Order: sequence, then structure tokens, then C-alpha cells
Amino acid sequence: MKRLLTIFVLAFGSTLAIAQQDPQFSQYMHNKLFINPAYAGMKKAFCISALYRNQWNGFEGAPNTGTFSADLALPRNGGVGLNVMYDKLGFENNVSFRGSYSFHIPMPTKEGRLGIGIELGGYSKRIGPTGTQHWLATSDWTSDPTVPTLLKKTVLDMGFGLWYQDKNVWFGLSTSHLNAKAINYGTAVTNNTIQSLFYQVTRHYYITGGVNLHRSVDWVIKPSFLVKTDAVITSFDLNATAAFKNRFWFGASYRFQDAVCPMAGIMIPMSDENENLGLKIGFAYDYNISNLKQYNNGSFEVFINYCMPVDWSKGIHFDVRLFK
Repeated sequence: MKRLLTIFVLAFGSTLAIAQQDPQFSQYMHNKLFINPAYAGMKKAFCISALYRNQWNGFEGAPNTGTFSADLALPRNGGVGLNVMYDKLGFENNVSFRGSYSFHIPMPTKEGRLGIGIELGGYSKRIGPTGTQHWLATSDWTSDPTVPTLLKKTVLDMGFGLWYQDKNVWFGLSTSHLNAKAINYGTAVTNNTIQSLFYQVTRHYYITGGVNLHRSVDWVIKPSFLVKTDAVITSFDLNATAAFKNRFWFGASYRFQDAVCPMAGIMIPMSDENENLGLKIGFAYDYNISNLKQYNNGSFEVFINYCMPVDWSKGIHFDVRLFK
């Protein structure tokens, strides 16, 4: 098979490409800032996170994605955040960098808060072979007029979100690529035909939520869901994890008609009273149940998160001690 992804990526050259573009994550519940700017500062701490996903392992040209996120609770009802992403699919490379701000409104419930968030940054797309893609359908792509030359451009990127959270419930609505900017590469001549080359960045919508069910002193069950759509294609995830004594967790997700995803992780909290503070490490494996399963060995995902308390009464002071 010379190669399915080549056909998919090159299809953009026929004037326009529109498809679900944002990467997917099985451990979305640990990567909330990436999908919703209103989440910034919700943990009332300073947090940094990194996540790496190797999708469809063994499928040449398959997606590889990495994200870095950081957010900081502000002294009065708000938070700021930063997201950086690198996503590679075939000879398509995407890089995004977004700063976010969330204003928190206290709710009547004791610990409830509603966040209203915006994000602003850049979205960079590079399309074209660099000479290392041996899996291309054509052996001499440098002289093949159907293969575009290396194209790169960066455009403005915006997002918006709403986030509600209290001690045991969270729920979010958000949209990425709010301005849906078209990346225009100009024109090219293919087989004596002049074609416009541009890529439409598609607006995406997210709905997510979850609850903490305290079954005993030691165990907490955490069901959650994520719906992602670009108004053409929709992805639906259901997840449930069980955490034991704030020390380790395990569970699984089901992505509709796509994959079953077992996952597990460890936690090293700073205190037993606040599970948000401390170190978390998690791993997930996607087992494909779609027709793609015969072409790959599944997807692997790992994340690490660390949160420390912030004391604004002393100016700004971070307590970095993991053990006290």
C-alpha cells in the first residue's frame, strides 16, 4: 500500500482541505487547559504539564504529537495559561502557541467557580516533503508536479471557553480556531493547470465533563466524557478511572467506533488534603477496533504533571517541596 496517508495529505492541493485537524488525546482529563482556556488557574496553583502521543504505531507517516502546558492562578479570581503543541502527520507539520486568560466567577456553592476564558496565539502549518519521507507514493517526488513544494505559513489563532468546577464536578464548553483563518500559500502550476493552494483552519468545538464519586475513604471513581466536533466529524469518548488513596489510578476509555484505551498512573501528592498538588504520571494505550487495526500496533500516550501551591501574600512564592 503506497501509502494511504500520502493520498490524504496531497488532497489539499486540489484547492482546499477541510477535516478535523486538532489532535486527539486519550488522557484528555489530564490535559484540560489544551482544550479549554477557561481552565487556567482552576487548581489555584502553578501547574506544568507535558504529554506525548504516538498514534497508530507502525503506520509510516502516522501522527506524533507533543504538548506543553502551564497555568498560574492569579490572586483575585482568575488565571493565566500557556499552551505549546507540535503535531506531525506525514509531511504535514503543525505548531501552535497560545496564551490564555480566565476570569473566575464565584458560584453560590461553597467551592463552585465559573471560568470565562479566551486565548490568543499563532498557528503554523508546514506542508511538503523534506527528502526523508521514504514512504511517499512516488519514488522521485522532486520531479512529480502533483507533489507540492515545501510550504510554510503562520496565522493568528484564537479560542474561547467556559468552565465550571467545584470540589466534585467539572464541565466545560469551548471552541478552538475561533477565527477559522485560511492559510493562503498562493498559486502553483500542476499539469499546466493553475491551482490555488490554501488550507482552511477549521473551527473545533469541545464539550467535556466529569464527576468524583467517593465510594469509600480510600477509593474515588471518576467518570468523564469528551465530545469533539468540527461540525462535520464528531469524536465521542467515555472514560472511567478509579483512584486509590491519592497514590495510583487506573481505568479505561472508549472512543466510539475507534478504540478501547486502558490507562494507569501514579500520584505523589504534596498533601492528602489536596489531590491537585504534587506529581502525576500517566500512561495510556489505544487498541484500535476500527479497520485501521490491521495497519498499526495501537497508540501510546504518556503524560507528566506537577502542581505547586502559590502564596500571593508574600508577593509570589512557590512551595516546590514534594515531601514535607
